Amino acid sequence: MSLSERRGVVIGLWRAWRQNMRDLSDGWFPYYDTGKQVHLFYEYLQANHPHLLDMPGPAYDTMKMWVFDDMEA
Repeated sequence: MSLSERRGVVIGLWRAWRQNMRDLSDGWFPYYDTGKQVHLFYEYLQANHPHLLDMPGPAYDTMKMWVFDDMEA
């Protein structure tokens, strides 16, 4: 899987994961700061989709950059 394909999958999972957390949390999740949300999402990826984190360079920093770029768009 190319890095751009991997980015697309990670962003899709981020959006779905974030919506699920909002739906399941009775409103507390949106008040978490973004850094905590991204860290929890990274832990989710480690547990459920570790193949997406198998990339050159620091996976956490790359994933974090993708998520922040998506949130700014």
